Amino acid sequence: MVRYQLAVAVSELEYARRLAEYVRDSSFGEHWQLTAFTNPASLIQFLKGGYAVDLIAAQPAILAAAAPHLPAGVPVAAFVAAKGQDAQYDAELLQYQPLPELLQSLAALHGAVRSSAVNAGSEGGASVIAIGSASGGVGKTALALKLANTAAKHGCRVFYLTLERWSALEVWLGAGDQRVLPEGEGMSQLLYHLKAEPDKAGAWLAQHRKRHPALKADFILPCDNEEDRYSLLPVDAVAMVELLRATRQYDLILIDLQDGMGELELSILRKSSLVLWLVTDDLSIQRKAELAFGCAERRWKEDFQSLSRRIRLVVNRRITPAGGDEAEGRPPDMFTIKLRNGSRSIAAALPEAAEGSPSPVVVAASPLYKAAVERLFQQLVSEGGIRIANR
Repeated sequence: MVRYQLAVAVSELEYARRLAEYVRDSSFGEHWQLTAFTNPASLIQFLKGGYAVDLIAAQPAILAAAAPHLPAGVPVAAFVAAKGQDAQYDAELLQYQPLPELLQSLAALHGAVRSSAVNAGSEGGASVIAIGSASGGVGKTALALKLANTAAKHGCRVFYLTLERWSALEVWLGAGDQRVLPEGEGMSQLLYHLKAEPDKAGAWLAQHRKRHPALKADFILPCDNEEDRYSLLPVDAVAMVELLRATRQYDLILIDLQDGMGELELSILRKSSLVLWLVTDDLSIQRKAELAFGCAERRWKEDFQSLSRRIRLVVNRRITPAGGDEAEGRPPDMFTIKLRNGSRSIAAALPEAAEGSPSPVVVAASPLYKAAVERLFQQLVSEGGIRIANR
């Protein structure tokens, strides 16, 4: 079970102690872990340390002092003595009210912000979830394919779309030698129709999409020439997503992104319900994630800060003691990724994906990996990131 991280900062030590005891002994504590602070300096140190936090509630004076360090995308509530004192944050909450009502209001705020972030990327039709990372080799394609397979087994109609420049899809799906694609097949031809004959793109897709019997999802083959691989524009990627949604034949579109965070990835972030961003325990991988997010925040400023609410971290191949909770794919309560440019929610921790050679890895995944992805799928459904249509 995922436990969200709540940071509370008030000047009254006794109030903080009483709140912490109540959270620990109540049903609220089953889903939330509280970290309390009694001065601005300690809260600032916590935020600068990059610890995971999903909701912040503090008195206005403390929030004002910590303002430069408040992480983007994390909802903030101001504890006030009377409503109307400080409306610049996501909510004003009366500090002195019955604790059950206060905690219920905090949970409602968190749920509303998360739902808003999810729904902002959903314009009706299929849910769109992208899988990204700052570097290769962290398990992005393995997760995308296994999540597609898991969703399909739950009755979702799934389309898997790879936007990787160098895609080895035939290896992952055990599809044989695809080094020379049949004439008229693959993403290159779809791009041609979208640009030159957009009215025929839907018919082409219906005729040339593939269905993998083990994956239980549809896909198209990658680009068949280097020019198309390098010239794929953000507008092209968006056009493909819009075409897939317009067919009304899919409940879920899973997008395997190119490594990094550029214009194309930002355009997909705008169209997505959620983005699952993979990191590992490797400090160099975490540093690349820091650089990617930091560059995006400097380049696109408020635009990226708003969209970044849709990003969830997935920790892959975590090295843990045998038999521990993490070995079963459960995210540990206190585990954090200390990204220097802000904390982000951790959606899941995944073990090794496959037992032996990945051919095809989508069905050869280890039992622990399958169970971890199943839990992730159920979490995404509960958050609204994946909608299962009643048919």
